[in-house]
Amino acid sequence: MREPDQSPPASSAIEAPWSLILFAGGSGWLVVTVTALLWMHPMSGKLDGNVYYMTTPARAFQHLVVFAISALAYRVTLWHRMPDYHTRPKLFVILQIVLALAVVRLAPFASALATGLIDHRTADFKDVARYWLPFVPALHSWLTPMQFFLPPYLLGLALIGAVRLAHDYHRESLRSTRLWAAYAETRLQMLSMQLQPHFLFNALHATAELISEDPHRATVMLARLGDFLRHALESSKQPWGTVATEIAGLEAYLAVQQARFRDRLSITVSVPPAAAPLAMPSMLLQPLAENAVEHGRGAPAATLVVTVAVTISGDRLQIAVHNSSPQLPVPLSASDYGNGLGNVISRLSAAYGDAASLRVGPDPRGGTTAMLDVPARH
Repeated sequence: MREPDQSPPASSAIEAPWSLILFAGGSGWLVVTVTALLWMHPMSGKLDGNVYYMTTPARAFQHLVVFAISALAYRVTLWHRMPDYHTRPKLFVILQIVLALAVVRLAPFASALATGLIDHRTADFKDVARYWLPFVPALHSWLTPMQFFLPPYLLGLALIGAVRLAHDYHRESLRSTRLWAAYAETRLQMLSMQLQPHFLFNALHATAELISEDPHRATVMLARLGDFLRHALESSKQPWGTVATEIAGLEAYLAVQQARFRDRLSITVSVPPAAAPLAMPSMLLQPLAENAVEHGRGAPAATLVVTVAVTISGDRLQIAVHNSSPQLPVPLSASDYGNGLGNVISRLSAAYGDAASLRVGPDPRGGTTAMLDVPARH
């Protein structure tokens, strides 16, 4: 399944969670900190009865420490292995509640630390430690830190979420645009490659031979050729389809090839029902099947066996196109991909970015397998 050189496009940029936290979350905390400093500045360093108001530098240090704690909580939220709102909303909400309470719980220690280090009032730090170190789940003991630090924490979290949402929307918009552009370019290449005159000539020639030998098979072959042509033309209107639609078009193409090569070609297609409604780029499998047939039919084996197997592994959709011969000595590198596989790589990148892959190499069972691995999406 080897083809001429064509390198895949460059991968998309990698996200930086800490930059997002410092930019979005830090902006929210900066607004709250400046507001608090201006509001409490007239009371800076004053003692009103038993209540001491920390100085402005100590209050600034206090907010800096609490933001550092909050930044760690934000980073946990952005960790890729944490529950996602779209897939597990309940666990995501529970996680946010736990993180918010943890920040609120540690906020009084930041206040005591600022008072002790900046204002040199070590007695206040000891009092806070004695009060907060024993866990007391009483509502009144949580109200004050919640009033002062829960709003800025939620504001920072909301800003991070908004920037992340805007970034994801922009990224998906770019991918959609790239997919349409890549599809418009490859559609003509695919149609000219798949439906070029020699393919139609060979199919029609095989049909003409069957008319006298087996009229029923000739009729079936013409019908399947029509099915494939219809699928190819309908797929040109949309860059996305379902696994069921793509497999139907692929079966039509393979049926034409099987009628052409008769007993020298054996085809098996396996698709679990759960995979049928999943989405995938249109006309993505046909180049893989064409490689399997065209590069395998010249082998000395009496019958070429082509197998298409669709599986779901977790949140991944995997499609393996295998031919029984020949067997590649080593997996193909990106530089080995040509027009067909190069188009597949380009469209994978446009549709999924770095979340999809194609591997073409020797199979332990013999022969060669092209393994397509993409996210399982509806």
